[in-house]
Amino acid sequence: MSPEPVILVIDGGEARAQDLKASIEFMDAPRVSVVGPNDWRARLGNRRLAAIFVGDDLDQDALDRVIREVGEFDPNTPIVRVRGRDPGPTTD
Repeated sequence: MSPEPVILVIDGGEARAQDLKASIEFMDAPRVSVVGPNDWRARLGNRRLAAIFVGDDLDQDALDRVIREVGEFDPNTPIVRVRGRDPGPTTD
């Protein structure tokens, strides 16, 4: 039997990560887990990495490290960078 697929969500803000997780789960995705940039590999366990969604609250050094580590782990894993919505200029 093949390992269970999982989508990982990595973001600097817990609330935003949980919102993103809920959005992905809404699309009837496989299991979705919120993990940190330093523990994603340990939290993955023996499951198959289907994709990683990275929020824009992650600093550049952590993002670069995650991309490098995922590339070394499985270079075919999709990495999706999720940018926050720009509210645009405010009007008074």
